[in-house]
Amino acid sequence: MLTRLIVVSYALLLEIALWLILVLSGVVGYHITVPLMNEMGAVLTHEFTWKILGTFFFPLITFLGVAMIAGPLLVLLDIRQAVRNIEARSSRGEDARKSIPTERREPHI
Repeated sequence: MLTRLIVVSYALLLEIALWLILVLSGVVGYHITVPLMNEMGAVLTHEFTWKILGTFFFPLITFLGVAMIAGPLLVLLDIRQAVRNIEARSSRGEDARKSIPTERREPHI
């Protein structure tokens, strides 16, 4: 029963973890940018500006890294949802081919 609950709530848990990772990377970026720049030998005149830049760039870099790791998991969740829709339609006696997502196209004249 617990394993089924974890599988059902997996998407929600993954989303909460991803948001938490982004927020924490912003905090880490704020606190670690100036010491990191000083360690590399840069002479900073406006430290607060560099802290703000670190607050924006660390989550951006983290987002790109997490997207490469969590992206396939999210695709698997989407496939799982599509299979559930197909199963639900076939159990109701409807044509399962209608539940397969089609390619979205731009309208043309």
